[in-house]
Amino acid sequence: MKKYYAIMFADVAGSTKMYDTLGDVEAEKQISWCIQTMSDITRQHGGHVVKTIGDEIMASFVSADDAAEAAIEMQNSISGDPSNALKIRIGLQYGSAIERDKDLYGDAVNVAARMAGIAKALQIITTEDVFKQLKPALVDKTRLFDRASVKGKSAELHIYQINWEEESQVTRFATSLDMKKINAMKQAIVLKILDEEKLLSVEDFTAAISIGRDDSCGISLDAQYASRSHATLDLRRGKFILIDQSTNGTYVQFNGQEELFIRREEIMLQGEGSISLGESVSSGSPTVMRFSVLQAG
Repeated sequence: MKKYYAIMFADVAGSTKMYDTLGDVEAEKQISWCIQTMSDITRQHGGHVVKTIGDEIMASFVSADDAAEAAIEMQNSISGDPSNALKIRIGLQYGSAIERDKDLYGDAVNVAARMAGIAKALQIITTEDVFKQLKPALVDKTRLFDRASVKGKSAELHIYQINWEEESQVTRFATSLDMKKINAMKQAIVLKILDEEKLLSVEDFTAAISIGRDDSCGISLDAQYASRSHATLDLRRGKFILIDQSTNGTYVQFNGQEELFIRREEIMLQGEGSISLGESVSSGSPTVMRFSVLQAG
């Protein structure tokens, strides 16, 4: 009989290298501690450890919220601990599965394993099936990350990343703006462009704001690799969405994360980070934009 579960796969990133650098005894000791810690946290959040496979655990939860909160605590307890070198990666999915011989089988299991395979060290990766189930406090920690093909699925899946690190609700670079005005807003985005700060509130998004080299753009930038009309910034269902419509694409880097590249695609902006039109954020171009999304607490 099929039942619905939130499925988690979590494993130690780079465990093979650990055996080379630490030696078998120490590597085994640290990985065993990690597996035990992840198992304990699973149970604390009402989950069930289905099985352990080497440096990986598979777990099930009643709800997506329980799985996401357990994943966040795992990352904080293990990856966020500066006293150890262990880093973990986690994949989540919500859906139906069949229980047989104390194991789980089915589409949700396969997709969760695929999400764990996509995840890199320090990441929690999941799908729209989980995203739709999350409570508002967890939705605020989640952003659209990429698209991915999954075996057995005819269409690509939208995949999401859950941020587990605490972020300041007010931008760290918006020092010259009127903070009383910022605090009075329920929602806004701050863009820092060529040392000038631009505060855009919900009221400014009567239509999408264009970004590009053309003077007619709402945000005009003389960036070397930018198109005349390179991208737009829109507000949808309370989320700030950056939509690329260029030839050279757009680079986005969220604080503490790897750089992402989009071309003729869109991405949800959350927290703080950088945007560069047509060239990497690391290029050091003066036209790289800093952003911070502000949400009322």
